[in-house]
Amino acid sequence: MANKIIEVKGGFYGWRINRAAETMALMESIKLGETIEREPIYSQRASSRDKDDIGNTYVEINITRQHLWFYKNGKLITQGAIVTGNPNNGKATHCGTYMLNYKEMGSTLRGHNYEAEVTYWMPFNGNIGIHDASWRHSFGGSIYKRNGTHGCVNAPLYLAKKIYENIENGTPVICYEE
Repeated sequence: MANKIIEVKGGFYGWRINRAAETMALMESIKLGETIEREPIYSQRASSRDKDDIGNTYVEINITRQHLWFYKNGKLITQGAIVTGNPNNGKATHCGTYMLNYKEMGSTLRGHNYEAEVTYWMPFNGNIGIHDASWRHSFGGSIYKRNGTHGCVNAPLYLAKKIYENIENGTPVICYEE
């Protein structure tokens, strides 16, 4: 989306100091009487040190428009219509900034009353992720309000494949509503 600023709240993306390890390291430096300047010990790192920490490689998911964009090194790699979680039955896809946990080919997703085989599985918020949905014949529009997911982001095969082939662990995933 060009020229529009949207503030996204929620999620767990960003820099996180490993408090226990950092406390031990600082205590050791104090005991030794050291004067030091060093990088903290992190349990999680963001992609960038820029003002927003996102960098120029990320997945953008507009829940309102039911559309996804994937940028890599500032270049649009792919985009397309999606189906997100159904807000009318308490399974809305949560807004926030997350990061790709891992990616896996050939997965079986299981939940309460469902089991689904997917080719491309890319979780970013616990068991919520982007994946292909061969059982869907259309994407986008208001489908998510009547036949949405359990929170995942369903994508056409071509879209999931292109993301899978180009995304890396830790890539920011930004979910928002307008």
